[in-house]
Amino acid sequence: MKQSKSQFFSKTSDDFASISMPQSTPKRVSKKVKQLKRTPLDCDALWGWQTEDVASAVDWNTLQKAFDALVAPSLWADKLKYQKLVQALPLRASGSKTPLFDLLGRTAVKKPEEMSESPHFAVSSAIALQESPGKGRGWFATKTIEAGTLVLVERPLVALLDVEWRDEPWADCSSADTAALGMELAKSFSRSLASLLEQFHPKEPTSISSADSEDEDIEALTAMEDAVASSWKQIDLSESAKRRLQDVVRLNSLGFYTNSEQLCHHCNFLPLTGSGVFALASGFNHSCEPSVQRFSIGDLTAFVTNQKLEAGTELHITYIESEMLRAPKSLRSQSLNRDFTCSCPPCGLDDPPELKTGRRTFMRVDAPVQAKLSLLPPEERVETIAAALQGQMDDEEDAEEEPPEVDEEDAGEATKGAEKSEKNTVLLGKDAQELRVAQAMALMQLGRWEEALQTWRQLAAFACHHCPPYDEALAVFATQAALCALEMKADASQYVKSAIESHRMAFGFDCFRWRYQREVEESSVSAGVKESFLSRVPSRTE
Repeated sequence: MKQSKSQFFSKTSDDFASISMPQSTPKRVSKKVKQLKRTPLDCDALWGWQTEDVASAVDWNTLQKAFDALVAPSLWADKLKYQKLVQALPLRASGSKTPLFDLLGRTAVKKPEEMSESPHFAVSSAIALQESPGKGRGWFATKTIEAGTLVLVERPLVALLDVEWRDEPWADCSSADTAALGMELAKSFSRSLASLLEQFHPKEPTSISSADSEDEDIEALTAMEDAVASSWKQIDLSESAKRRLQDVVRLNSLGFYTNSEQLCHHCNFLPLTGSGVFALASGFNHSCEPSVQRFSIGDLTAFVTNQKLEAGTELHITYIESEMLRAPKSLRSQSLNRDFTCSCPPCGLDDPPELKTGRRTFMRVDAPVQAKLSLLPPEERVETIAAALQGQMDDEEDAEEEPPEVDEEDAGEATKGAEKSEKNTVLLGKDAQELRVAQAMALMQLGRWEEALQTWRQLAAFACHHCPPYDEALAVFATQAALCALEMKADASQYVKSAIESHRMAFGFDCFRWRYQREVEESSVSAGVKESFLSRVPSRTE
């Protein structure tokens, strides 16, 4: 039976309204998992390569083959642990062998022969850690760096895969990933790690409240706090030092996501998602106009410039999703949830009056919504999404109050609905993109190639105008557009070229075919089209 729009989409009076479906969440059961034996972390022995050309120095072929071997077995993700991931994915490179402490401005105490067997990073000699006004330290260019330059590949000091703690009773808490990583830090604790973490912000414990919402499960929050406290009991540190180190984790950790922009990510690479504390990458400060973007292969995370940088320029990453960078300033600030106020140029501008606090209700396309959309028949999915994008959130009897159709030029900021009681209903550009992706995939399932092609073009137009330069989403959208064009027996050469070139700039080296083989294979296009597309792509990394 076909659902009405009001049954599928719901609005609340909260600032953050979820477009969601009623669902019962089964109580999580904590599982005792046998831990792999670990060697105490000796940060004094950590080292890596410093080189003029990181992209050429790293042995990508060996890394790619190792990754393929890891994910080849049918049950490769079963009981996957971070230590196994580290052992499976070697970082091999060439250059000047450099102790980690030397890059951090400290004197290394280990002799070269006492260093660890495996390198921990490969970093460009064109960047250096320096004092950044009002931010502590940051990475700065020491000479001109071109766009599309790989400046750092690093393995985290301490890390954990999400699959290792997702069965805990507190796994749904907002700060669960930080808590899990804090407990892993306690397990890996050593004197050298404590010394290393002295380099991190904050230097003193903070009084910042956690990210957990007031409406979260108190029992789950209590269980999480108890678990964290218990993990630190065996460490001979003052309570103040323990709190500071937990703050270090919260404020200096980064997530790593393999192929996260790709449509096949959730089904194939989600188990490789995790978070870690990075010794060098933690030096990248945030900006809502980032000059560096990152990608991961397992836990190995690479950082690539997306614009030309002159000597003396600070390199910035974004701590939030790229699609959120054009969201209202108040939402960007909430997403950051850090102990600083961003002072980048976009944050110096006020939000438009219609997006001021108290005058808006945000319609969010969350994971439950996406899951329910995927269960709808393709035809109904297309119709439902089209209605949502046009702002038709209410029953037909409320048609006179429906918001106007989205203006593409303004989609980057938000899709604005009709005013009701002086409050706007807003579909953020990020959420509109999520809906359009689902719409385009459904159109491809239906064989409506021309409509799908136009939707992928619309998605790419948004990414071009509202995401950082060379965002990987461009490669994803161009790839799908090329597949649609080939099904229509139209010229796809420009789409293929755009996909390869944008991917090359986003990654700093050519690995398109390797990364997108599965993305193409799992598309709904014909086998002949898949073969035709792949025949136009270089067969191996140069």
